[in-house]
Amino acid sequence: MASKITYQSVFATRQDTGSIQDHAHNFYTASLRLIKGIARGDIKSESEGLAAVFLFRHYLELALKDLLEAGRALTDEGLNSDSVQTTERTHVLTKLWQLVVVDAKPKFCQWEEFDTEFVEHCIAEFDAVDQKGFAFRYRGHSVEKLEVDFGQLERTVEHVNSTLESIRVNLMLTWVGNEYGSEEIE
Repeated sequence: MASKITYQSVFATRQDTGSIQDHAHNFYTASLRLIKGIARGDIKSESEGLAAVFLFRHYLELALKDLLEAGRALTDEGLNSDSVQTTERTHVLTKLWQLVVVDAKPKFCQWEEFDTEFVEHCIAEFDAVDQKGFAFRYRGHSVEKLEVDFGQLERTVEHVNSTLESIRVNLMLTWVGNEYGSEEIE
């Protein structure tokens, strides 16, 4: 039997909003650490594999919602001075990606330079396995039968993050450029 101890609070109100608030990045780095550990054989896929895949899938969802918000902050005329339309409440990655393409792609001319086809394939594969975002969270959604190539997943995670982060940075640079009255940054 476990001994009894006095509970100590684990949460306290912060005075600043440091890096803990960058949700997408936090899920990305946590998933990448687990995935790399599993790929190297330092961590067992049977114990942390499901969590690693869930963290990456959740990162994808949050990163797409961040891109959607960044794209909606821009209009064809420049900075959107009105309040930005809220992000849809959905867990469907392909739907979020389609919204990103509609909202963000027209906002800067470098879109074609990014490996969006790779990102689309990744999103399609994750949606085929877990369209509603429940399969890696709850028992009984058949992911228990999946084999995961964690070496390939590691390469995929890093490339997807690099691509999405590059798009986000370009949207932010375009946003900043428009805020200060300049044309789109080439």
